[in-house]
Amino acid sequence: MITRRIALGSGLAALASPLATVRAAAPFRNDQNAGWYRFRLGAFECTVVSDGLITLAPVHPTFGGAVATEAEVQAALRGAFLPTDRLPSQINCLAVNTGREIVLLDAGLGPSRLFGPGAGTLATALRAAGIEPAQVDLVAFTHAHGDHAWGIADAAGRDVFPNARFAMTGADLDFWTAEAGLSMPEPMRSLIAGTRDVVLPRRARFSTLAPDAEVAPGIRAVATPGHTMGHVSYHLDSEGQRLLVLGDVANHHVLALARPDWPFGFDADPALASTTRRRVLDMAATDRVQVLGYHFPFPGLGHVETRGGGFGFVPSPWRTG
Repeated sequence: MITRRIALGSGLAALASPLATVRAAAPFRNDQNAGWYRFRLGAFECTVVSDGLITLAPVHPTFGGAVATEAEVQAALRGAFLPTDRLPSQINCLAVNTGREIVLLDAGLGPSRLFGPGAGTLATALRAAGIEPAQVDLVAFTHAHGDHAWGIADAAGRDVFPNARFAMTGADLDFWTAEAGLSMPEPMRSLIAGTRDVVLPRRARFSTLAPDAEVAPGIRAVATPGHTMGHVSYHLDSEGQRLLVLGDVANHHVLALARPDWPFGFDADPALASTTRRRVLDMAATDRVQVLGYHFPFPGLGHVETRGGGFGFVPSPWRTG
C-alpha cells in the first residue's frame, strides 16, 4: 500500500535525482515577440503595429506641470498599479488595408534613442504581420513629433517606406521644417532638427493635409490642435463601424483621462490641448466610439467612459479572428 508518506518521500527523491535537474539550466531569452494585432473594422483590415516603447522621466512635472503636485501624480499612478518614477509609453501605429491601398497612421520613432532604447521595431513588426514596408502606399501623420514621424528613415537615412506618399497638416509641416526652428532653445532645437532630417529629403513626396480632409475613402482627419498646432486625429468609418485614432490628444491611459486638465510637458499650447482633450474624450464616451491610443498599453484599443470629473479607459477584449 502506497501511503502519503511514501509518495511524498518518492517525490522528494525524484527532485533530488540528476534526471530532475538536467533541463533546469535553460537560458533566458530576454526578448519579446514582434508586436502586431489584427482586427476587422467593417471592410477594412486593420493591424496595430508596435514601434516598441519610450520612457518618460521624470513623470512630474512632465504630467501635471504646476497644476498638480508630484504627490498627486504619484498617487494616481500608484492607484493604477504603475511605477511612479518613470512612465513607459507604448508606440501603437495603425496599418489600414482598405482593399485598395495600405495606409499607415504615424510611423514611430525609428532608430533614435532620444527616449531610451525601446523603440524602432515598426518595420520588423510589419513584416511579422505579413506587410512589407514597401507595400505601404500612404503614411498619414497625426503630427511631426519624433516618436510619430522619425520612423520613415532608418539609421542610415534611407527610406523605410520607399513607395509611400506622405501627408501632414500644413501647420505642422511648416513649423517643424522651418530653418528658424534651429535657433530655438533645447530641447525644441533638437526635435526640429530631427524632423527636418527625415522630412526635407522626402519633401517632394509630402502633401499638405487639410484638417477634416479625407486621406483615403473612409479615413478622415479630425482637427485636434493643442499638442501641436496642426495636430489631427483620424476617424475611420467602414460599413457603419467606427474607430477614432487619437494620436497625442491623450498621452496616457490613466493620467490624461482621469485628469484631462493636467498639462502635459510636450503640449505646444497646454490650455488648448486640455480643451481639445476634454472635448474629444467626451465625444468618444457619449458616442461610444472605439478609440486607439497611440501611447496606451498595446494594442491600445478600447472605449472611453466618464468617471468622476474625468474619464476612464476600458480596453477592448482581444479578438482571435
